[in-house]
Amino acid sequence: MKASLVATGSELLRPGFRETNGDWITPRLEGEGFEVACRVVASDSTESIVEALGYARSQAPLVLLTGGIGPTRDDRTRQALALSSGRRLVRDAASEHRVRRWCATHRFPVTSAQLLQAFLPEGGRCIPNRVGSAPGIWLDMGPGALIALPGVPSEMQAMFEQLRPRLRRLSRSPVATRTMRCAGPGESRIDRRIQPLQKAFPEVEITTLAAPGEVTIQLRARGSDGRRQVEGLSTRVAERLGGDLVSARGETLENVVFRLLRARRWRLSVAESCTAGLVAARLTRVPGSSRVFWAGAVCYNDRAKTLMLSVPKSLIARHGAVSRAVALAMARGAMKAYGTELAVAVTGIAGPGGGSSRKPVGTVHWAVAFPGGETSFRRILAGDREKIRSHATCIALDCVRRVLLRRRRFGRPHS
Repeated sequence: MKASLVATGSELLRPGFRETNGDWITPRLEGEGFEVACRVVASDSTESIVEALGYARSQAPLVLLTGGIGPTRDDRTRQALALSSGRRLVRDAASEHRVRRWCATHRFPVTSAQLLQAFLPEGGRCIPNRVGSAPGIWLDMGPGALIALPGVPSEMQAMFEQLRPRLRRLSRSPVATRTMRCAGPGESRIDRRIQPLQKAFPEVEITTLAAPGEVTIQLRARGSDGRRQVEGLSTRVAERLGGDLVSARGETLENVVFRLLRARRWRLSVAESCTAGLVAARLTRVPGSSRVFWAGAVCYNDRAKTLMLSVPKSLIARHGAVSRAVALAMARGAMKAYGTELAVAVTGIAGPGGGSSRKPVGTVHWAVAFPGGETSFRRILAGDREKIRSHATCIALDCVRRVLLRRRRFGRPHS
């Protein structure tokens, strides 16, 4: 069965805001046997939501909408649901009980605005909200349904988990999926390496998604034999990718680095110039990262490299801050200063200025120091400032991963 996703919120249509609920819902819907046909973002006006619902329903029998079911003036989803379904809004006793109980628990006055959350389109069912005040709405519509969930991610996620059994019964079409992640080669090279494998698994759909320095591969198949097909192809893909495979189970690069460090009982420190703390930020996304990540030095200035990491002034004067020699000195300095078993350093020119014919914008050097050895790597990255910084961050983490796997010659895979 196909499904459509609708997100409401005028802010989601403005620069600087991103709709993320759909990113979280999509793989979980696929796991329950649904194919996401479209994703729509609507402003907070009732007319806009009704129009979005109309389009979403034309694409799929199941529509999940997030946002706009709270007590504020711009929460207009329930009115839009009523108009879209041709039903009137009625007070629901179960919803009102939950709203009143939430207000009492949190010492909120029971206002008319709060009680609006107790209204559902006629025939709708209340979905309990165990995290916030607004109950969700389930409205049967022929072979499918209209489902309204809160826009707050924590509330939406908790409510979605309650709905899994009901969604599973609605789907009745198993879908097997597998997410794999790799780093190093670009999307086109990865695609050329894995596409020939599909001949032996014609029922499996392969999609790739590129980010700076990383490629995500998703395998997907329907039917009773789908899981066997996906498992078989994923094994072949893993063999074909070799050391460029970060995870066959969808683990992020930072999670894999964390796990490898934990397995060796090693601690990591970082020394960053052009990435300015992005490597440390990605590492510390992982819960429990303090067990392996010790410290990071952001040495944006040449003098800071000397003061914080003991990089000799003469070395910087001779080779320049963006050089193999300085990257290695930064890694050694971080390893010694913080007493870690492993250190990674990044120094480069992210642009838009600062480049030269000898060292153009995008020139980056990485170095990793570890017990009994060290290694370094240089590359010229393409793109704007943020893409270069993001790509450089990914390569730094991948260098650490390859060292931990004893694949120390990591220059070639990143070409």
